[in-house]
Order: sequence, then C-alpha cells, then structure tokens
Amino acid sequence: MRVTFTRLTGARYGVDVLRESSPPARLRVAPSHVEDLPLRLAHFLVEREFELKLGIFGQLAAGGDAGSFWAAPADRNARLAHRAHRLRVTGRGDLGRSVTLVAICTAAWQVESGRRVAPLDGPWALLDAAQIPPARVARTVAAFDAAALAWGDLEVGQFVAFDWPAALTLPRKRSA
Repeated sequence: MRVTFTRLTGARYGVDVLRESSPPARLRVAPSHVEDLPLRLAHFLVEREFELKLGIFGQLAAGGDAGSFWAAPADRNARLAHRAHRLRVTGRGDLGRSVTLVAICTAAWQVESGRRVAPLDGPWALLDAAQIPPARVARTVAAFDAAALAWGDLEVGQFVAFDWPAALTLPRKRSA
C-alpha cells in the first residue's frame, strides 16, 4: 500500500491511499492551525514503528476505511462496508494505542526539539508510558524529524509518499 500526504494549502493537506486489493481511499484534512507534522502522518509513522496492524493505516491496508477515509462512489459496495465495519470494531484497541503513542511520541519529539519542557508520563488507558520501549520512541522521534523536515520543504501541490509494510497487512482471506 502506498500512502501519499499532499500539501493542499498552508494548513490543509490530503492523504491518498493506493491499495493492491481494494479501491483507493482518500481523506482531506483542514486543521485549525499549520502543523509541523500532520497528525495523520504522525499516526502513519507511529503505527509503522510500533507495528500496529489495525490502527488507521493497518485498517486501510486490510481494505477498511478507518472510519474517516472514503472511496469513490463507484467503488463502494455492501461487502466493503461490512469489512470496514468489522475492521473498525476489531481494531479499536490498536487505534486507541495509536492515539496514545502519537501523544507520547509527539511530546518526546517536542521535548527533543525544545518546544516542550517535560515529556508525557504516567499510566494511560491502554498503555503505561513507562513500559513503552525507549528505543522505539527514539526511532519514532527520528522518523518524525525526517518527515517534518520533508513536510516543511513542500510547496502547495507537492507531496511525500510512504509504503506501508506488507508484514503489517492482514491477509484478505482472513476474517477481521
């Protein structure tokens, strides 16, 4: 699966997903402020680094819509809608972990860059920050740095693209 993040305006961005065995999916985002690193891009990097198979992008790779992406009307049908629903229900835990890990890794990234004075700490609903492997957080912070640098250099209409690891994609024949 290929995921493209396109700068549409100063703050607005789009996410396009090209999948091997499902129709393409799309999301348009209009955050309330200009982001150094778009939130969906942070989710992609966290889910890839922490190997979350049913976060936003794992669900998309498995043929779902993660509750916010959409396919062209000609590509929608009841079978795909049913699969998307099953993936959303099954993936709630990974999605919650993704949200928590994005907050923790973003805070660590902001501490490292001097934008925040203290990291997030303590127990979270689905994770204990003290139990998260520091090496994975460090890899994710490095990925945030590289992605934010690439994102910051984009002009309107330009994009950055990433491939979702095949190892993190649920097989199509397996039920979600």
